[in-house]
Amino acid sequence: MNHEFLNFLVAAAIILVAAKLAGYLSIRLGQPSVLGELLAGLILGPTVLNMLGAWPLFAADSHLSGSLDLFAEIGVLLLMFLAGLELDLGELLRSGRVAALAGTFGVVVPLILGFTTAWLFGIGPIEALFVGLALSATSVSISAQTLMELGVLRSTVGLGLLGAAVFDDILVVLLL
Repeated sequence: MNHEFLNFLVAAAIILVAAKLAGYLSIRLGQPSVLGELLAGLILGPTVLNMLGAWPLFAADSHLSGSLDLFAEIGVLLLMFLAGLELDLGELLRSGRVAALAGTFGVVVPLILGFTTAWLFGIGPIEALFVGLALSATSVSISAQTLMELGVLRSTVGLGLLGAAVFDDILVVLLL
């Protein structure tokens, strides 16, 4: 078996087990599992998995990081596909006015606050604008997963929230 593939399998197993355990713990604490999964990703990503290069098993594998990035992108695509299967486009479009208003405020408020804060710290106006825009972006996949877990994705509120997240992300991409 290829040494790089084995490294990928071990790293993927570490990620999946940690995410599932953290998700289970999050549910036991009365929170959506996605919260625990995100926290596990924050802990593993910048710390543990970046230090794996120091472990003899992972030291010679320069492709592991790229492979895990692709694996993560596939996971996001599958999650979005699953959320799309749950939605009726007509129902989502009916919440368009509320979603557009909420999505606009979801961009404008963080943009202004992020820009102002960055500018007060001495960052130039273009860079400060980028900071504000970066803070304005939402994660549609996380919103969709949380709404699915809570069983409210197809409700009026769930459709409004998901529509606002989609509108927010589209607006941020256009502004970028």
